[in-house]
Amino acid sequence: MKIKTVAVIIAGGLLIYNTGYSQCKTNVENIRRPFYDLELECAKTNSEPSFISDAKDYRALLSGNEGAEFIATFFSGNKYRICACTDIGSPLSFTISDHKGNVLFTNKDYENAPYWDLDFPVTIDCKISVSLPRETAEASGGAPAAEESAEEETPATETAEDEAGEEVAEEAASEISTKFVENTKVCAVLVIGYKQGK
Repeated sequence: MKIKTVAVIIAGGLLIYNTGYSQCKTNVENIRRPFYDLELECAKTNSEPSFISDAKDYRALLSGNEGAEFIATFFSGNKYRICACTDIGSPLSFTISDHKGNVLFTNKDYENAPYWDLDFPVTIDCKISVSLPRETAEASGGAPAAEESAEEETPATETAEDEAGEEVAEEAASEISTKFVENTKVCAVLVIGYKQGK
């Protein structure tokens, strides 16, 4: 009797664990995978064994024009490779800024390249911002939220009743599109590796 109870508890725990941590898409419908699977795939595709992982997690669930920010320390004398991936195989934009907000690098200037090698002349703490480029947001099934909610200019000849009707319609459309965008989350990861010397 006790063995059955323990087995049920373990099975329930595994189900909860799998549901909570398997958020990223796979090629199989209704099958999810955890973030670390995506990180391994990203590293295999975009890095090489000479780079050692910095052992930190840079993970986010994004949709539309949402973004995420991470803090990373880059040490002088090391060469860094930063890899950026999504679970749908589309590009991820990343920007590295110093503590004053000066942009040190962005892959947006290089067609959202999936990885880039960087050297830092001094040890520095940086902010890394990630976001979905338009093509990735569209590939996920939703357009960037800012573009969906953009209002068109109303002609000066419309009456107050017309404007009120349009506002109600826009609010309803906005609620629908917001739900749609929120339901199309994309797993986004950065994998940062380093090697000593340049």
